[in-house]
Amino acid sequence: MRIGYMGSMVADVLREILEMMPTGIMLAEDDGSVVFANKAALEYLGIGVSNLREINVDGFIERDATRKETVIRTRGNDRLAIRLNKMPLRNGQSVVFLADISEIHQLQNEILKMDKLASVGELTSGIAHEIRNPLAGIKTTAQALNEELEVGDHRRAYVSRIITEIDRLNRLLLGFFDFARPRELSIATCDLSKIIENAVYMVRDTARENHVQIIEFLPPKKTGIKADAHMIQQVLMNVFINAIQAMELGGNMEVHLSERGDGVEIMVSDTGKGIPDHVKGRIFDPFFTTKPKGIGLGLSISYRIIKLHSGSITFASSPGSTTFTITLPRDPGKVR
Repeated sequence: MRIGYMGSMVADVLREILEMMPTGIMLAEDDGSVVFANKAALEYLGIGVSNLREINVDGFIERDATRKETVIRTRGNDRLAIRLNKMPLRNGQSVVFLADISEIHQLQNEILKMDKLASVGELTSGIAHEIRNPLAGIKTTAQALNEELEVGDHRRAYVSRIITEIDRLNRLLLGFFDFARPRELSIATCDLSKIIENAVYMVRDTARENHVQIIEFLPPKKTGIKADAHMIQQVLMNVFINAIQAMELGGNMEVHLSERGDGVEIMVSDTGKGIPDHVKGRIFDPFFTTKPKGIGLGLSISYRIIKLHSGSITFASSPGSTTFTITLPRDPGKVR
């Protein structure tokens, strides 16, 4: 009796340990059917114990394979990146370990995105230089021609139009240079609430023209962080303008600022039509835009600026609403 009691107690302790482990663990029969799954595995799969018999490990990992990385869709319709390791047991059963590698996948995607931005930045810089040099010559010639024409000559209007368009192209090229080689950060202690207020002030005319009301939810006290105020304001203006332009029939844009531990969070929500699912993965890609007259650099530049501050910029969108969330550390120097 004592031996049986000890064996039962050990089994209970082992089960309790399995339930406490952060790694998902499943025990499967030879046909792949699952007879046991600990709490972590059930949470990864988004099921309850009563649904355990519906799971077959052969649906996740090939019978002869021992390791696989995959993305599964849970019962809550969330996508989860997991790594599965299957090990055979002597009795013909097998144990499968599930580990959540979503953060690893996210970091890999971040690295790929930054590499892509750097590569495109180098190409953009070269093209911009090649365009800018002859453009400067064209403008100089047009200005000289304009001075030679008499006042009242109708051809002066044509030349003036040429000069205006050249100036517009030059502004676009400056955007290319900002994307290709962002300037060094000028970090200083600043009030984030004030930066937000300045950015709102800069876009208020555009909001009024588009019948958009801007509502600010800012803390009553100063929100001090160490950042490049000019760059952060540039990011906010890009996000604000995108939100305003997304509301073609007018609407509301809300700006929320809150403190989050050692950092701060800015949420910008609009009541626009939302971002279509098929373009969500390209929002931060350089030169990608859904606007007829856009060049697709605003959010790409914003992404790089936030990363330079050791922060993050993400979004969530559905029909009728889009929210961009920007998180920043209070001191980017302490994150690196």
